[in-house]
Amino acid sequence: MNKKNILAGLALVAGLVVPSLAMAATDGEKPISPKQGWSHEKVIGAHYDRQAAQRGFQVYKEVCHACHSLNYVAFRQLSGIGFNEAEIKAIAKGFTVMGEPDMETGDVKERPGLPFDYMPAPYANQEAAAASNNGAVPPDLSLMVKARPNGASYLYSILVGYRDPTAKELAHFAGGKIPDGGHFNPYKSGHVIAMPAPLMEGIVTYGEGQPPATVEQMAYDVTTFLAWAAEPKLEERKRMGFLIVTFLLITSGLLFASYKRISKRVLGH
Repeated sequence: MNKKNILAGLALVAGLVVPSLAMAATDGEKPISPKQGWSHEKVIGAHYDRQAAQRGFQVYKEVCHACHSLNYVAFRQLSGIGFNEAEIKAIAKGFTVMGEPDMETGDVKERPGLPFDYMPAPYANQEAAAASNNGAVPPDLSLMVKARPNGASYLYSILVGYRDPTAKELAHFAGGKIPDGGHFNPYKSGHVIAMPAPLMEGIVTYGEGQPPATVEQMAYDVTTFLAWAAEPKLEERKRMGFLIVTFLLITSGLLFASYKRISKRVLGH
């Protein structure tokens, strides 16, 4: 290997390592989990808390949908968290979607949503989204929980983590202040996030018999809903995986017992 190749290799390694170190230096605090934990993350008996997911959909609809899309979820899929057919029709009707082009004029008119429609985005396009959010395009939330390690806990931590920084924390920022347009959140990489705190007491009112809509409860609920949205077949997958593992363990036990029995007859021990 000649000298030029060695130098190129070192440059490549440096290019990979240095950014990684810089990223690690600005990583946020370790995500926390809610007191009740995540029922869908259990190894055995994993399931979505459907009451929480339904409340979470309410939080998404009344708060998050103002900025964030949910492009990969159709209204009819809400049956997966316990909504019945009549409820789904009513939910879909509460949204406005773009209809099919008129056969004669080509004009596209708005219409109330139907169960087979996908949830409409809050903005017509990314340019409109950026113009309404100081140049930042709010991400689609369909797969948000899958986009990060410890995704559910990370999202929950972000939602409950907004607070005023301490003097020591401010000292890490240029000029001793949070950058313009940013908001302090210790769980975000760099500890600064463009999105202002979306949840606050009283922003959502839950129905009768439901828990108080505290920031922590709303964060738990909407995270549960978004976890389901990201992987609606999780329960089925984990249930099938448990059955397969159980079958393999039983089969392995039977095969081992058969081996011992046969070897005793053939080898005499």
